[in-house]
Amino acid sequence: MTSFVGRRIELSQVRRALSGSRLVSLTGVGGVGKTRLALRLSWDVRRAFPDGVCLVELAGLEDEGLVPQSVITALGIHDQATRWTPETVAERVGDRRLLLVLDNCEHVLETCAATVATLLERCPQLRVLTTTRQALGIAGEQVLRVPALSYPPGDAELQPSGFMGYEAVALFVDRAGAVVPDFALDDRTASAVCAICRRLDGIPLAVELAAFSLRVLSPDQLVQRLDDRFSLLNVGNRDALPRHQTLRALIDWSFDLCSEEERTFWARASVFAEHFDLEGAERVCVADDLDRTVVLDAIAGLVDKSILIRDERDGRVRFRMLETIRQYGLDVLRGSGHERQVRCRHRDWYRGLVEQMQLDWFGPDQTAWFARMRVEHTNIRTALEFCLREPGEASAGVRIADNLRDYWRVSGLISEGRRWCDRFLEGDSGASVRRLRLLISASHLALLQSDLWAAVEPLDEARSLAFDLRDEFCDLLLHVPEAVAEALQEEFPQAITTLEERIDGLRRSGDLPWFSTALVVLGVSCSLLGDHERTTTYYNELLDLCRVHGEKWRRSYALWGLGVDAWRQGDTLHATELVRESLEIQRHFNDYLGAGQCVEALAWIATSERRWQQAARLFGLASTIRYETGGRLLYFFSGYHAECERKAHEELGDGAYARLFEQGANVGLEGAIGYVLGERSVKHRPKKYDATPLSRREREVADLVAQGMSNKQIANGLMISQRTAEAHVEHILVKLGFMSRAEIAAWVTEQRSDDTP
Repeated sequence: MTSFVGRRIELSQVRRALSGSRLVSLTGVGGVGKTRLALRLSWDVRRAFPDGVCLVELAGLEDEGLVPQSVITALGIHDQATRWTPETVAERVGDRRLLLVLDNCEHVLETCAATVATLLERCPQLRVLTTTRQALGIAGEQVLRVPALSYPPGDAELQPSGFMGYEAVALFVDRAGAVVPDFALDDRTASAVCAICRRLDGIPLAVELAAFSLRVLSPDQLVQRLDDRFSLLNVGNRDALPRHQTLRALIDWSFDLCSEEERTFWARASVFAEHFDLEGAERVCVADDLDRTVVLDAIAGLVDKSILIRDERDGRVRFRMLETIRQYGLDVLRGSGHERQVRCRHRDWYRGLVEQMQLDWFGPDQTAWFARMRVEHTNIRTALEFCLREPGEASAGVRIADNLRDYWRVSGLISEGRRWCDRFLEGDSGASVRRLRLLISASHLALLQSDLWAAVEPLDEARSLAFDLRDEFCDLLLHVPEAVAEALQEEFPQAITTLEERIDGLRRSGDLPWFSTALVVLGVSCSLLGDHERTTTYYNELLDLCRVHGEKWRRSYALWGLGVDAWRQGDTLHATELVRESLEIQRHFNDYLGAGQCVEALAWIATSERRWQQAARLFGLASTIRYETGGRLLYFFSGYHAECERKAHEELGDGAYARLFEQGANVGLEGAIGYVLGERSVKHRPKKYDATPLSRREREVADLVAQGMSNKQIANGLMISQRTAEAHVEHILVKLGFMSRAEIAAWVTEQRSDDTP
């Protein structure tokens, strides 16, 4: 594989800039290769950052207010107790020696600039690398323009092989070989190829698109079409920058090569954020002029033309577009006058998915729905944003937001959920049952972050609205967050009374998520009052409910509650079994708050069994989880914690306890569950940079590349076509930011080394 970084901008130049400045911005026109350069640099310098390299992909983000949340999510921080602002993000980054890569900042520039400025001011060890078409414009920023590839001047007189020294020509020939296997740069083709590269100003994306067109055109025909296109372009768009003209012209030309069905699908699929699957494409893109039966052919054709990129993960195929290609499609869609209809279908598809998820949430498919919602998260954001932006659509967004309540809780995105609830409550002020339900959900999300003051207003409005609407069902539901508020204020008898007076109604309501929440609050409150009988009654009812419906997440809380109660009764063996089973379930979700409660309980049990060293390590690990997740709800049990930790400290002594505590605290959050369950020893090391993880098939191909196999040998070994093998190798190079097969081999070797216990 030919490198096309080369002389355009040396990696060493960017590396020097990053060593001399805490903020470096790579700027340039779309398609020039800023993202690939940033990924490559990040891989090269990763060892200089003990706390890791973090990629924040912003291309699919429309709400500027979610930039801080995107940073936190990319950092792998699962704090559910904090509302994310630049300041609160800075608190969590702290003194980490970290490289933060913000990719595609131009459309959320203002918030990116504010966030980066705050982080650099408050986080002395942090360095930031951005890719953007426009610089952030803040103090200390070093801007490096990423120029296009080098290409031969018009008067160059060289042998065909001599032109390969120009980066654009080398890239074209490399990509052309994947399309026309016997393509070669010779006396017949060299002149046309050089002309193509000149007319495309060496823009990598443009060069690649042109090369892929050789499946239908000869180089000479390609030159002629570009000549024609440029004469038209220069008349109609004189104000555009030359490179914008060039890239636009090339994509125009690629668009013209598509069939009518492919062009229609390209434009409509551009409403998806980042990626989509076949089912979603059929629901969103099909209309009277595009039949479902031709969608698969249209996708196949666009994959062949490199407009769509095929990704396969966990046995499911998804498709994505480069951001420049997607923006072009959006322009075409807007020009067609059909954008609103397509976006409405996109909204309806994801509203239907979310509503079905909520219906199935308390059931056997819960973990599958959780995984699917994580994959579709950016598309759900896009649907919500459309509902806010488009007049008359807010009510649909209110329904989506309300149905996402439990997903936001389990996925550790409570802050984001609260932001969406707040925005929809501001935009949809009508007195309706939809608003009433969202008020209840909004108050509950605030209470999950122990934000009592923020929960008061929506709870008060919910009471008033339920009375005005005579809605007995919602009046029943809103007592659940009321009881949570009472428990947070340690008014446990009142919380129990509030729920016990209504538990039969909740039991009959059929709303299993709210009913199960009520049982958890009752179990916790009774436990803290030392009422063993009622504690086990409520937790066992929850356990039976979960068992009947095949639900897992709430089941883990029932097991944990019963485990804590068994420990208080002196049955440490049974307590350990229950808590470890709860922890095993937690691995399927992002609910690290629940995992932290399990680790804390296991530390108490270890103390009771006089396993002092293990207790100290578990207390250390629990402290890390509490810090990373903002586990404020654990203060309910601060008395248990203080007494058990005091005993372990006294038995071990200050020095030994501190060393063992640190061993537990140094276990990374992602490896915490496996560590506690004793599956393998866990090393403390910085988070490995894996911005774009490979699919299972791509990992197989990477392994074969590391064995020195050619594309043909890989194809024979995996029983796939050589063309498919070549495509896999290209996807691996793009995802990992590499330029050669040798780098893939080195990466595979390092992965194997890192995975050795």
